[in-house]
Amino acid sequence: MMAMLLGLVQTFVIIRVLSVGEWGIVQLAISIGGALGIYQHLGLASASTREISSAEDDKEIFKIFITSAVIRYVITLPIAIGLFLFASHIGAGIYKNAALVVPIKIYAVTLILQGVQSILNSVIAGTKRFKQLFIYQVAIAIASVVIFIPLVLAYRVEGYFYAFLMFNALSSIVLGYIAFKPLKGNLKLPSRRDFKRIFKEIFSISMAIYLVKIIYTNWEKFGNNVLGLFNSPEIVAIFAFAMLYAKKLMSISDSVTDVNLPVLSEKYVKDFDDFKKLFVRNFDKIFVTVIAAATFAAYWSPEIVGLVVGGEKYRDAYTLIPPVILAFILYSFINIVKSSVLIPAKMSKHMVIGFMALLVGTAAMFFSIYKLIGALPAMAWGTAFGAALSFLYINLAIKKNLKFVYFNIDHLAILVQAFSISLINTVPLILKIPVFFFLFMLLIWAFFIPGFVTTQELKESFGYIKRFSKKYGKVETPPYEEIQ
Repeated sequence: MMAMLLGLVQTFVIIRVLSVGEWGIVQLAISIGGALGIYQHLGLASASTREISSAEDDKEIFKIFITSAVIRYVITLPIAIGLFLFASHIGAGIYKNAALVVPIKIYAVTLILQGVQSILNSVIAGTKRFKQLFIYQVAIAIASVVIFIPLVLAYRVEGYFYAFLMFNALSSIVLGYIAFKPLKGNLKLPSRRDFKRIFKEIFSISMAIYLVKIIYTNWEKFGNNVLGLFNSPEIVAIFAFAMLYAKKLMSISDSVTDVNLPVLSEKYVKDFDDFKKLFVRNFDKIFVTVIAAATFAAYWSPEIVGLVVGGEKYRDAYTLIPPVILAFILYSFINIVKSSVLIPAKMSKHMVIGFMALLVGTAAMFFSIYKLIGALPAMAWGTAFGAALSFLYINLAIKKNLKFVYFNIDHLAILVQAFSISLINTVPLILKIPVFFFLFMLLIWAFFIPGFVTTQELKESFGYIKRFSKKYGKVETPPYEEIQ
């Protein structure tokens, strides 16, 4: 949450500084680079986390890291070099915008630095050092604010990408230190036999994760890339802003998956019945957290955007935010289920089909309706439709193969209720304030009816917060003699 709030501060300051057209160029360059850069992923991060979490000793952990890193850079280096060399052709040629050339070149260099980050992250998560991982996420978010804002103020679009390069360099160095400091003395390179064995173990699941990551990234960038081919940077910026606003919900599910993947992978192998109970309890709490945060963010989106961005320059994004937030609510759940159920259960085929539904459903809906309702709303509703189709398929596949149900009519009713509240985000403020309290109280009440939240759990949570505040909020002054 702290990292997310810092990210929001940084993002909205940058959006406030840059014009709509400049922000559109930034988002388009990131979409182009990201759509190509995803091919370096290879599913290695999640697969490495799974293997590291079950490794027998620290020497094996380092061997897994080296094997994953070698495989990653065999793919990363050609992609980065190709993107750098063809930056002019892509920016000035295909997209007919020379302002994209330098950002794309900087993005290409940054890909080399990014290559190792997710695998270092796997070492930390796989060894279950979650405290260090989350402290890093907050600290690096602070560093990001310090790096990005001055450079954007000074150099605008190009400053954003110079900051992007510096930030990733710093992230790679710090992650390397955190990952390997506890392994000191156990940094042994894998033999040829070790390399082949680990390669086989990782690739038993990583190729499916790789396909899924490619599909997801192309789904996330689909709106910007398709709209950018036929529309101005300003149109791209409007949709990109709605996506950015909604995507902040992913901070919740990303934090959860950092913990769930190693913990539930181990639990799935050892005790499947306990795995199911643990996951359902976990999912219900995440569900109500995501729904409450998303409903609040969608309902008050015009006021929040107007406050932090200043003026009405992103007014056209207000009606896009509810369907795009719905898409990311559903994708947050897909992300959690992928890491908590599909990967531990090695349901590779169904995982790939589910993610294909995400992209194909979005594209099909967009091209079916954009002439009827316009490109921007069609892309927003297409994105939501793709996410709904994917989530439905994954639920049915888990029910059929594992005889396991975690999403029922109670979840669906609350989701519909929350989405209905978000759709009235553009009503006059004089009505929004009194109506909000009534509607939000009904939503909170709905969490208690099926037992997703109980009064006892609330008491325990408040008790934990109180104990935490006493433990870490208390400042003790040393005796006078010690001060002297």
